[in-house]
Amino acid sequence: MRAKIHYYLRFVFGISQSEIKGLYSLFLLLLIYVLASMYYTYIKEDALAISFEPKVWNSALVKMPKPREWVKYPVHKKWERRTGPTSNFKGRIFPGYVMKSVQNQQWNLDINLADSLAWIGLKGIGPGFAKRILAYRQRLGGFNAVLQLNEVYGLDSVWVDENKSHLNIGTGVYRTLKINRLAWNEFRHPYLPYTQVKLFLTYRKQHPYIASFEELEKIHGLDLAVWIRLKPYLSFEP
Repeated sequence: MRAKIHYYLRFVFGISQSEIKGLYSLFLLLLIYVLASMYYTYIKEDALAISFEPKVWNSALVKMPKPREWVKYPVHKKWERRTGPTSNFKGRIFPGYVMKSVQNQQWNLDINLADSLAWIGLKGIGPGFAKRILAYRQRLGGFNAVLQLNEVYGLDSVWVDENKSHLNIGTGVYRTLKINRLAWNEFRHPYLPYTQVKLFLTYRKQHPYIASFEELEKIHGLDLAVWIRLKPYLSFEP
């Protein structure tokens, strides 16, 4: 294949040997540039997500009792012969025969109050995931359900499922969308597409006050699935 390309370039298009080498070098450089650009974009986006640092940090206590560990003492063979491998006496004299035991760790975490240190203290959560969780919580205005952690980019749903019994939302949502007051540039939420914002604001120009979610449901053209998902974050204050 390479020989055919070389033949056409050399004898059909009249390109010299040195010019062909130059073309090969140019193609190679272009390929390296494209791959480097893709890699740089990926690294930049990932670093941006990880480096997000909320301006306000809340504190939370994670109650985790200190694990109980047994000390393993050396056992002389003489005791092996006297007591036997299954002897209760050996277990009393040498607690090292009881394998290292760790109590089931009982802990609870309020996912709406926990700061980065509290998250990093959990097995399976590093600094990167801790910052992503805090960033997503800030964008939402607070978690309304523990399973919303599945929406955090990269966080394993298996981890959420295994630990959900230890997680709680505390007081829940701490920032709502006051739909009767917000300007168009303040009407932002991860669940809310801009097309839905435009439809709603068009309706609000003619109806300045929306009193309830039932009234919201009657607006023609709104995607109710979107607004039902958003319902815990809506405030109808005048």
